[in-house]
Amino acid sequence: MSEPAQTPRFDHQRLLDMVGQFETELEKLPAGSAEAEQLREDISRLRQHLSHAQPHEESVRDSWHALRRAADSIENQVLRDSPYITEMGRIIGLL
Repeated sequence: MSEPAQTPRFDHQRLLDMVGQFETELEKLPAGSAEAEQLREDISRLRQHLSHAQPHEESVRDSWHALRRAADSIENQVLRDSPYITEMGRIIGLL
């Protein structure tokens, strides 16, 4: 009898590192922008999910999708083309 295939899990520490780097990049955004504030809230929510030793992968994926939508709405080209969002999606297994 064969064993069931294991689903690869994302690299929790690498993802936390990417979140921290992206937070640093967010400091470049001007204060007061509703879109920028939404982006900050989304990254905070993702960090909160990742603060658990065994984060719920579906919650992490949902948070990443919200983060991606918020980033896409920002007109600042530096953030829209941010390699951090793409890399986080790759780590989570969405890209």
